Amino acid sequence: MRPDGRKNSELRPMRAVLGGLDRADGSGRFEFGPASALASFTGPIEVRIRDERADAATLEVIHRPLDGIGATPSRALEDALRASFGPILALNRFPRSLVQLVVQSLIPSTTQHSAQPWTEDKVSSWPPSTYPPSVGTPLSPSGGMVARAAAFNAASLAAMHAGSVGMRAVPLAVGVALVDGEYVLDPSSEEEAAADARFGFGWAFGAGVSSAKGRMEDNEEAESVWIEAEGTFTRQQFNEARELGLGGARDVFAFVQGELETFFERQV
Repeated sequence: MRPDGRKNSELRPMRAVLGGLDRADGSGRFEFGPASALASFTGPIEVRIRDERADAATLEVIHRPLDGIGATPSRALEDALRASFGPILALNRFPRSLVQLVVQSLIPSTTQHSAQPWTEDKVSSWPPSTYPPSVGTPLSPSGGMVARAAAFNAASLAAMHAGSVGMRAVPLAVGVALVDGEYVLDPSSEEEAAADARFGFGWAFGAGVSSAKGRMEDNEEAESVWIEAEGTFTRQQFNEARELGLGGARDVFAFVQGELETFFERQV
């Protein structure tokens, strides 16, 4: 049993809100307990000539921390969101235009302790091509991986609320931590701070993305779109954390489905 009474595989109460921002085509807010993020989605709109693409819309992703200005952690999150949402959004239907995704973190920033040394049977970062790891890698907003996962989920809510650019799947994410030899889903900030390793996993749910075909309920399929890890862990531990993350992402997907149904029923 964890300090807050949850089981290791249990998420904190989630909250999803669609709409609320007037100067965007769509917006969404997602919360894992106190870890929350707000996102806006705008486009297709006019693009600057220097950023114009002849074959597809240009996807611009901006992350804004709650305090201070965006630095390396913000740029890393922007890259992850761009890499995950770029192939999923139907950008090829809107050449010579701009699609803008802005994510605002709603919890303060902090940094993480130095990474532990890498040894031959351990992984201290992911993907493996990053061996050996750098020391003192900073984290973005407080809550670390969970805050980043909330940013992914808020971005998906905003894109679906806008409805202006088609999506072939819905990216949703969770955080996992390895604390005292146990895996915990959706770790609190205290659990992340005490963890030997922390993981972020994102999955895109929808028909035709078949990396997890046959394992999803109701014939849903999922494709891994985001993996991030920090700390010291074995490959087996990584795989076990990934499986726990997939189960958590399925729970988030079911929750978001219910929230979307309720929202659109109210619009009728």
